[in-house]
Amino acid sequence: MAKSTAQRQREYRERVKLRDEKANLEVSKSVFRRPFFEFMAQSGSAMDELLAPAGIEAPSFEDDRGPKAFALNGILEDNDEPFFADLVGSLGRAELVVDCLLDATADLAWHIKEYKRTEIKARLAEIEASDLSDPATKKAALKEATRLNKMLDQLDKQVRWTFPQWKVTG
Repeated sequence: MAKSTAQRQREYRERVKLRDEKANLEVSKSVFRRPFFEFMAQSGSAMDELLAPAGIEAPSFEDDRGPKAFALNGILEDNDEPFFADLVGSLGRAELVVDCLLDATADLAWHIKEYKRTEIKARLAEIEASDLSDPATKKAALKEATRLNKMLDQLDKQVRWTFPQWKVTG
């Protein structure tokens, strides 16, 4: 049976993608010759001190093993190979650590935001349900409601952190 135009296009895009990934890997090997773990051993890092207050053990880069050697609970199966093909050695593992920390941070920040929104809305509901017949009580409640609404407005905003660029393409 003849292939449809869409099938041929999908196969072509897949071939181009694989060719580009292979070229990027070859460029990386020719440019980044010294293993990343050797650089880390010489330059030192403050990761231990920065993560210790949060109770997080910093990753160590003592050899050139890649991400697959460190994945917990067999999370990196053979079917994940194309995704991790360009993550080679200690440098690939370090890049994956940055990506995972960013994703985990964004997830935790979202949960904190939602918790705070829920609690603030509960306090606003308490204010609305309270007896505001006394003028002094009403004034204090309105002041508190204004403060709580400002907090909700803050939680609706996005924050931006700047990082050095760590990914390059050939």
